[in-house]
Amino acid sequence: MNPFIGVMLLASLALFCALACVAVLYVTGRPGPRDEDAAPRERRVALGERSSEPRPAIEAPVVLDARPARGSSRPRPAKDVQQCLFVVLDRPGEETNRGLAGLLAGAGARYNAKLGIYQVPAPRGGYRLTIANASPPGTLPPLHEGGKQPIVSGVSILINFVNKRRVARSPDTLIDFTQAVADLGGKILDAERRLISPEAFERLREDAH
Repeated sequence: MNPFIGVMLLASLALFCALACVAVLYVTGRPGPRDEDAAPRERRVALGERSSEPRPAIEAPVVLDARPARGSSRPRPAKDVQQCLFVVLDRPGEETNRGLAGLLAGAGARYNAKLGIYQVPAPRGGYRLTIANASPPGTLPPLHEGGKQPIVSGVSILINFVNKRRVARSPDTLIDFTQAVADLGGKILDAERRLISPEAFERLREDAH
């Protein structure tokens, strides 16, 4: 055999083997259709699993109630004791209005325009009085201003005190003013609007002294 032909055959054989190896590598290294579909599906499944995991719930802030519980006991200030008498005028009119204005001025009463009441300052050893209208809603006109004012048919005389025993021993402030209003021509009633006779009313002063 011609040596040149032998070399060409060997070269051709080597080239063929090289091409065959490349073809084998290309075929075995390329992913198949199932592998191509599987990879994206695995990625989708992985993403889906992460998104479907339950997230921890965000708790709302707790608002603490600052108000004391119903059962809590707080020291409460002692309530003032009140005693109230009424004077109902027999013949109310402008004359009795002027008489009331004179009594209030003589006692140094101060008019509270917002509440429509008079307040008599407490003298030494006595208690402050609150004078209101005996008829609802309990407001008095400014009698001290004079002129034409609504007719007052009666007054309520309220006294506030802390110690019931002390006011029982010193009722002069309440008794004196109540009696002065009754002297204009009227009847004295108790807190239940029951009539108090002049004798029973006088005994209040006697029992206190």
